[in-house]
Amino acid sequence: MAWTSKLPAAMDALVAAFTDWPGLAGVTVRDGPSTSQAAVQEIVSVGYTGGENGTDAESTLMTEGLGGVVDREQFLIRCATAVLVGGDGVAVARRRAYELLAEAGAAIAANRQLGGNVMRAMIASHGLTMDQTPKGAQAVVVFEVSCDAYSGS
Repeated sequence: MAWTSKLPAAMDALVAAFTDWPGLAGVTVRDGPSTSQAAVQEIVSVGYTGGENGTDAESTLMTEGLGGVVDREQFLIRCATAVLVGGDGVAVARRRAYELLAEAGAAIAANRQLGGNVMRAMIASHGLTMDQTPKGAQAVVVFEVSCDAYSGS
């Protein structure tokens, strides 16, 4: 069996899950970094958190079983919800960013196998950053989606 990572397929499945999830209707879903200059106020990003440091996804491989034929892969996909509101409404932005995180979590929980690409996916951790920008208050919740899969062909 040829080796291949399940990480790219899992990222594609997350983009699809977030795009199709009713609770995220009207929210811009981005697949990785974007060059778009469109002004958006609510974003869910898959595989890109907006930061310049760090990686957007990480994988660890290990041998599964005594035969050492099938590799088990565990990976993290970094995602983010971002909300920009006019004025000084940082509390409003923060609450909405966490509402978007809850909807992203619900989309994952509805299909923990991400269309058969992984054995299990879940939100593993999250962190909040808030800022006052020239366009208003902004809240960003960076979260990691933890996946467990078997690599394969």
